[in-house]
Amino acid sequence: MAMPSATTKRSRRAAFDEDDDDDGATTVRASSSLRSETHRKKARTSNDTSSRKSAFMSRQESSDGSEEEEDDDDDEDDEAVQDADAPSATQYETLRDAGFRHLEHTDMDDQRATQRLKNRPQILGDNQIALNAIIESITCINFMCHTKLHVELGPLLNFIVGENGSGKSAVLTAITLCLGGKASATNRGGSLRSFVKEGQEHANLIVKIKNQGPDAYKPHEFGESIIVERHFTKSGSSGFRLKSVTGKIMSTKKGDVDDVVEYYCLQVDNPLNVLSQDNARQFLNAATPTKKYQFFVKGTQLEQLDQDYQLLQETLESNETRLLAFEGDISCLKETCEKAVQQRDSLVQNTQLKNRRTVLRNQLAWSQVVQQETILQQMENKVLAAKAEIEQADETVTEKTRILTGIDEKVQEAQEALDRRNEEENQFKEQEEEARSKFDESKQMIEATHKQERDMYDLLNAADKTVKQYENLISEEEKRLEEVNGGALTEKQNELEHAKHMVVEIIQSQKTHAESASKLANERDDAVKKAQDSSDLVKQKQQDVSAAERRLRASQQNRSDPYAGFERQIPQLLELIARDTGFAQKPIGPIGTFVELTKPRWSSIVEKVFGGTLNGFIVGSKADQSRLFHHMETLKIQNCQIFISSRAPLGNLREPEERFDTILRVLKIDDIRVRDLLVINHSIEQTILIENREEGERVMFDGRPPENVLACLSLHDKKRGWGLRLTNRGGNIATSPMQPYDGKSRMKSENVESQINYLKENLGQLQAELRELELSNRTLQQAAHRCVQAIVQHKKQTADFEKELRNAEARVARIEQELDEFDGADNKLQGYKNDLREAQNSKDHYGNQFGELSLQKQELNKEVEALQRKFKEAKLALKDHQAKITKARDKVERFQETRRVALLEKNQAYHNLEMAKAGRDQLEKSRAKQVDVVKDHSRLASEVAPERPHIPEGDTYHKIERNYNSVRDELEKIRNQLGGTDEEITERAAQAVRAFREAKKNYKNMTSLVQELKKALMDRLRKWRTFQRLISAHARTNFSYLLSERGFRGELLLDHQQKKLQIQVEPDETKKSSSGRNTKTLSGGEKSFSSICMLLAIWDAMGSPLRCLDEFDVFMDNVNRAISTNMLISAARRSVGKQFILITPNAIEGRANIDKDVKIIRQVFHPLIIQSISCVA
Repeated sequence: MAMPSATTKRSRRAAFDEDDDDDGATTVRASSSLRSETHRKKARTSNDTSSRKSAFMSRQESSDGSEEEEDDDDDEDDEAVQDADAPSATQYETLRDAGFRHLEHTDMDDQRATQRLKNRPQILGDNQIALNAIIESITCINFMCHTKLHVELGPLLNFIVGENGSGKSAVLTAITLCLGGKASATNRGGSLRSFVKEGQEHANLIVKIKNQGPDAYKPHEFGESIIVERHFTKSGSSGFRLKSVTGKIMSTKKGDVDDVVEYYCLQVDNPLNVLSQDNARQFLNAATPTKKYQFFVKGTQLEQLDQDYQLLQETLESNETRLLAFEGDISCLKETCEKAVQQRDSLVQNTQLKNRRTVLRNQLAWSQVVQQETILQQMENKVLAAKAEIEQADETVTEKTRILTGIDEKVQEAQEALDRRNEEENQFKEQEEEARSKFDESKQMIEATHKQERDMYDLLNAADKTVKQYENLISEEEKRLEEVNGGALTEKQNELEHAKHMVVEIIQSQKTHAESASKLANERDDAVKKAQDSSDLVKQKQQDVSAAERRLRASQQNRSDPYAGFERQIPQLLELIARDTGFAQKPIGPIGTFVELTKPRWSSIVEKVFGGTLNGFIVGSKADQSRLFHHMETLKIQNCQIFISSRAPLGNLREPEERFDTILRVLKIDDIRVRDLLVINHSIEQTILIENREEGERVMFDGRPPENVLACLSLHDKKRGWGLRLTNRGGNIATSPMQPYDGKSRMKSENVESQINYLKENLGQLQAELRELELSNRTLQQAAHRCVQAIVQHKKQTADFEKELRNAEARVARIEQELDEFDGADNKLQGYKNDLREAQNSKDHYGNQFGELSLQKQELNKEVEALQRKFKEAKLALKDHQAKITKARDKVERFQETRRVALLEKNQAYHNLEMAKAGRDQLEKSRAKQVDVVKDHSRLASEVAPERPHIPEGDTYHKIERNYNSVRDELEKIRNQLGGTDEEITERAAQAVRAFREAKKNYKNMTSLVQELKKALMDRLRKWRTFQRLISAHARTNFSYLLSERGFRGELLLDHQQKKLQIQVEPDETKKSSSGRNTKTLSGGEKSFSSICMLLAIWDAMGSPLRCLDEFDVFMDNVNRAISTNMLISAARRSVGKQFILITPNAIEGRANIDKDVKIIRQVFHPLIIQSISCVA
């Protein structure tokens, strides 16, 4: 029989010493380790049947609370009838109970248990939280009458409080069902489908179990918590999911859930471990002595151990029956053995014929070896000719490789020159644009000067006419000069002078204000230009963000499709290739699916470097290339190149130092031909990768570049996602930007999730940069808006000045009119003179400005001519540079075409070499096969005749075979007379001897096994009796102790012979003469209190880490309820590390001594969800 694993942690076990009379024995959990899985299922089936019967009886007994006493009387009558009709004890029961002699000294057992109870520490320390086997939370979805119910449990003592229908009892039901219990064990329904909420089709239960500490269950797989999920539907289907703390599904088997429950000894099917509402009511209030006893033996696992030992007894009886059958079989085998040995000894051999047969058999075997050796020599000659052909093809490959290497260097030089020209083109464009801008500005300035000059000339002519007009008026007015008065006229003249002074001040302010207009215009132009530049950067960054989002979406959507980055017809092409048997060698591709990038941050740069190569296929010959091209034309595939590659791998790659990452070193390539193609076409072994631009420039530009390094790729320090190609060839330093690849990824990723995370991180950084640019753009737009507003305000102020000037001039005109009325003609003359003076000043002013504009126009003409020359020179320089770029591009294309031709020639040379090698390999394989054939024939011939015999000249295989068959037929006649060949007769004798010896050995082993099983059974039954005795004494003593905490006196009467458990309680401790009253005579509260004491006494004898009790105080008054609650809390604190779940519809706070180890969970009913409001004391 298989014994249990030594690593089992919390399995139910007999935890008592070998010495039955040891006073220091401690009563804890007990279990059998003899059960196999089949036996365990049998035992649990019987438990389920009794549980269903108990649940049915409890529902009948709890139907009417007012008829309890009458029901109890009926139950006792039923028990009396059952006892009268009980069958006599079986042989196993007699052996197990041993006359109940172990229960004869109950007083001594109780005394010892009392002594252990007294020696228990009276001052309790802090309750401690267990590291595992704690239920952390329960979640119910569409369960019973609840849409969603979630309860977070405390690790120690939990009180679930709430009104009916709020989900209190559903918590225990969910724990039982989710951890593998049967629906019938809950007394709430006969099947799982009855627990699905009305109107719903499925329900889910989720229980989270703490899994920490050194004795955690598989912590490297599950982590710090184990999540058990059970789902079932109205149709009756059900299943489990066992998850880790991260939500990863570890198993969907119920057996694995049972392993977790068994490991932590949660015992959800134990009726005393998880007391549902009906079981609690039945046990605490309405259970008969027989039913109480059944609860006791089930809760303490005595019944389970008893069933296990019955299975062991059945095994013993079966083995003893087999021993009887063995004795008859051995006698028959002995007789058969003697007959076979006698026939073997009487075997007569014909020596002369056998010797003749042996000689012919040896010659027959070695004659085939001679034939195969002749064929082998012919193959050796063909192999030598093939090797000579390979040597010639290898020389051709070497020469073609040397030519291709030289062309590659020229292509590299031409490409670098083209890159430098492209970089310099931007400078020429900037110079041409700058010259164009300056030239256009100068033309606009000279046109404006022309306009000002024309306007000034018109103003000068007008001013000259005005001067002549005033001169005529003054001449006429002087002829009519008269005498003028003095006083009022002087005052008006002073007022006139003041008004004119105001006009001068306003004009001066206008001039100062006009000078600031050009400054504001410049500021506005600068701000608008900066805002426009910023908007362009924002648009570019938005494009980068959109591209990053597309790549991220593509990676997420196509993570399971390796061909998402290629043309959609690629899967069809691969199917055609797979079905096509006409290829000499199956093409491999797309090349990107054979390449895996280990560093995702280089993804876009490496994809850009490879370009269309990743879309291509590799074939082994020109014929295969044509065949594959035909398939591509059929499917209309256009962007797939076809490369012809030799199967001979490149050797001695010239790579840089190990401290540098190269493109080759960050790739995992599945096929050596793909690697060689990328090495030849893209020099991946000599292109190093350095993320930091400054570090890359230091490596490439400070002196000579490292050995075997052609180029360096770095990440752009300003444009995220862009790259830089740094080269240093013969002192010619070049840096060219590389735009990132903007398509779907074509290469595999070592970790798809890490690549997606990198894309998410890159997208987040781009979005952050976009936000910064948008913020800067808004700032610049606001600055430009402020400049525009400043110009608008400036124009408004200009209009205000003009208005003030008009008012001031009107005032001057009004005062002059008044002076005309006072002074008459004389003042009018003075006004003409003043007007003449102003007109003359204006004429002089316009004349000076006209002269200045003429000089300015001449200077501007010279400047425009100079800028025009520079603009033409810049255009010519740009055109010349673009011609050089075109020439350089043509040169690159010519070299690339030359390289393509050289590559084809090299590939063809490799193909020829490969074909020659393939021919040689085929010949060598054929030769090797022929060598094996010769060896096999030689080995087989050696097995027949270890020494090679002489074969007469002229004797063939067929001739020797005819002679051998003739001798063999003669021997066959002799064998028929004996009833078989020599080997058959000898084998029969050997088999008979082996069968007889094996039977005797098995009989001996079976006898030993039966004796050992008998010994083990007797030892385990002895320990079972000790466990029954100790746990009974512990329960009795603890029951009396718990009653005494309230001043009660009583005893727990355990009758194992009659299988009854009764309690007698005397509420009045002063009645010393009374032995106690039956529970029927107690009040409802006293009866419930006594039942609570009995339950705690049994709990203290159990070892499960979980204790659940539903509605323990429904029949108690406030006094008994408070005492029972505090008693439960105290008992829970003595059970350090145990988790208690106690359900009551009544409030807890006012009647319990709660502390930080007590968690009160109030269930609040809501039509769609049950809310759990937790309160930790």
